[in-house]
Amino acid sequence: MLTATKRWTREDLLECLDEFKELYERRLIPDNTGGMKSGHMFPAWFLVKKLKPKFLIESGVWKGLGTYFFEQASPNTQIISIDPEPKYRVYTGEGVEYLTTDFLQVDWLSKLDPAETLVFFDDHQNFLPRLKRCKELGFKKVIFEDNYPVNQGDCYTPKKILSQKDYVIDAAGNRVMFPHVPEDYEFFTSSVELYQEMPPLFKPPYTRWGDEWDGENYDTPEPLLSQENILEYQTFHQESKDYTWICYMELN
Repeated sequence: MLTATKRWTREDLLECLDEFKELYERRLIPDNTGGMKSGHMFPAWFLVKKLKPKFLIESGVWKGLGTYFFEQASPNTQIISIDPEPKYRVYTGEGVEYLTTDFLQVDWLSKLDPAETLVFFDDHQNFLPRLKRCKELGFKKVIFEDNYPVNQGDCYTPKKILSQKDYVIDAAGNRVMFPHVPEDYEFFTSSVELYQEMPPLFKPPYTRWGDEWDGENYDTPEPLLSQENILEYQTFHQESKDYTWICYMELN
């Protein structure tokens, strides 16, 4: 049963921010358009650093910058990275196992212990089948990166399920409204015991879609930084619209 919404405090995150800033300033791939930028790379790196899982499944690689930051966060973690289009990969991690098979089709029990694994989804796929597979196999810790709100995004997300509202799937501009499914909410809340949306670094007045970033349509945790911090964290501020409510979950 969903009973908790916070494991990591603002103080926990801020304590690690400058260490991440130094890493980010010398990142191997300066332009990661199409993949994670600082607003999501920081919480993803932070979670891997804190959890230090024995195994990490990275579903969605793109250029490979996330893989690089995961290696920096936990050098002893064995990473298995999945991407159907490896031709876009710029960075290839030494010791990383690369697959092109979808997460749902892999025989995970022959490769790792789910109880010692962190699963990271950055693949723009509907979350519910992935949640069901994680629960079936015994995966306990999950990060979902593309956690779009009800009125945006190209996939079905934890945030949409928990809203208990009708939601939009926007496939390259083709916006289709779908009805809220109470059974999905019930399955989610009975399967997930902790759900935490990681806060943005900055919260600009407008979203990446150009509309007002208000609390009604875009309920958001308090940002870690404010206007007073812009000069010190200019890159983070420049990339602040790339935030999409990345979340961490623990399954029961």
